[in-house]
Amino acid sequence: MQVISTNSTYASGGKRFLAYIIDRILLHAVFSAVLFRWWWGFPFDWGHDNFDINSMHFGFTHMGFRFWEYSFLAGVVTMLYFSLMESSKYQATLGKIVLGIKVTDVHGAPITFPKALLRNLSKYLSAFILWIGYIMIIFDERKQGLHDKIADTLVVNQ
Repeated sequence: MQVISTNSTYASGGKRFLAYIIDRILLHAVFSAVLFRWWWGFPFDWGHDNFDINSMHFGFTHMGFRFWEYSFLAGVVTMLYFSLMESSKYQATLGKIVLGIKVTDVHGAPITFPKALLRNLSKYLSAFILWIGYIMIIFDERKQGLHDKIADTLVVNQ
């Protein structure tokens, strides 16, 4: 097992935030494409010259799908994305991969899916307490947020 011992190996809060922004943009693009398709309805046909706006089916109610249900589904998919990617062989989401950072346990080893899920669920607590759980990253010696401390994880430069 690799042991992380120097401050220079810990990913900065700014780098972590930028990785998160990249991930959110990617997820937003995917969710927007799905939402657009559901919003305009399945019978929508782009291929005809005689396009009729009345043939479109507006709203989630046509699909039996309400906005809160979509939001819940998007939250579950987001949680699975972050947890599965951080517990994969990459140890990182796509945003973290782009910026060259990864998530490890406190000894530098890859994390398991349950630990990644705990870390990502704990982010709600980090945000709920006036974002103090995230602000901790700035002041902590090992750049750990509250969610990292709860799950015993580190975010390090590769």
